[in-house]
Amino acid sequence: MRLATKLVLFVFLTTFLTAVLVSGASLEATQSHLSRLVDRAYPAAVDRAAERLEAQIASGPAGGEPEAVARLLAHELLPPGGVLLFLDAGLRTVAASAPGAVAIDLPAPALRAAGAPGVHRMPDAAGREWIGHVRALDGDRGQLAIVAPVEVVFEPVFGLLVRVFAIDLCVVLLASFVALRVTAAVLRPIGVLSAHARRVADGQLDAEIPEPASRDELGLLAHTFNEMLRRLRQQQAEIEDVNRDLRERNTELQQAKEVFEQLSITDGLTKLHNHRFFQDHLSREIRRVARSGEPLSMLLVDLDDFKQLNDRLGHAAGDELLASIAQILNQSVRSTDLLARYGGEEFVVLTPDTDLGGAQLLAEKIRTTVTESSFILEESLRPVRVNVSIGVARFAGNRKAFFNAADRALYRAKDLGKNCVVVDEGEGSSS
Repeated sequence: MRLATKLVLFVFLTTFLTAVLVSGASLEATQSHLSRLVDRAYPAAVDRAAERLEAQIASGPAGGEPEAVARLLAHELLPPGGVLLFLDAGLRTVAASAPGAVAIDLPAPALRAAGAPGVHRMPDAAGREWIGHVRALDGDRGQLAIVAPVEVVFEPVFGLLVRVFAIDLCVVLLASFVALRVTAAVLRPIGVLSAHARRVADGQLDAEIPEPASRDELGLLAHTFNEMLRRLRQQQAEIEDVNRDLRERNTELQQAKEVFEQLSITDGLTKLHNHRFFQDHLSREIRRVARSGEPLSMLLVDLDDFKQLNDRLGHAAGDELLASIAQILNQSVRSTDLLARYGGEEFVVLTPDTDLGGAQLLAEKIRTTVTESSFILEESLRPVRVNVSIGVARFAGNRKAFFNAADRALYRAKDLGKNCVVVDEGEGSSS
């Protein structure tokens, strides 16, 4: 409401100053007009009274004393509240008042001083200010004056001042009231609009403004604001739909990425880790054991006479056999070991924190399990038995020498008649 207060104060001051200026000009004009009337009327009245008085005096004793004549003239010539003064040659003052006049006590020196031409203002002994005109009588018979209180002479000005003040007060109050009503009528919708705009800024897009019936600027502004809110809600709904669709697509892409990443490290036939994953894991394990000094061993497992089996039973049977062997191997190794299909009918097992003795025991367990298992392949009812040859080596600081040692041990197992485990304890165990 600070803006409303400023507007009302502005209207009040503007109306008040205008009223003061107009009233001042009106009072000044009224006072000037009364002053001109006094300047004309009082000398003329004094002249007429002097002529009558001199004529009465000149008529002889029948005319009476000047004092008696002055009292008679007072009833005929004086304005309301006025006083006719006769100052004889002995400076004695005789006053003759009009009806309703107040008592007067003007000293003779004041009247003598006011004898100059024109209308003069004179204070009496009680401090009251009088205004009037003084004239000397012919033959040094004395002076004649007509005076009246200033407040009586200028009573129209004072009455006008009271009326003007009352009118000004009513005008100022009426203008302030109208300004307050108009300002409130203008600022109330603006305040409502401001409050709703703050709610919209806080994210509350349901904050519609009640639209007025009128189609003025404020009504148009409210309609435009509500239309903007509707569009914002529609755009927000569209954005939420797009975001939801993007989240769904992102979830699908993330799932597809995970599947792709899994497929990229998984052998499609055996569902074991593939050659690529094994190489990456081997690099991490080598870095780890280089820091910790723990032993690391490798088993290379090769299916014996797999080519002849493929030629005899077909590739589909061979694939089925590889998948079955993968399950047996997966059940035989520890959870900390890495089992992967290295390629073809060859598998690799990486055994952390395991020396050659432990690796050899694991290899014998795998070989025995495979040898004792029988497989029913394809539609054949005849069980098939297979053997594996395994080469074992221990990491001794060189990656290439590590793998070559395991591969050399595997070839030696093949040369020894297959279906056996060979541990490399020569070059593979040293860099």
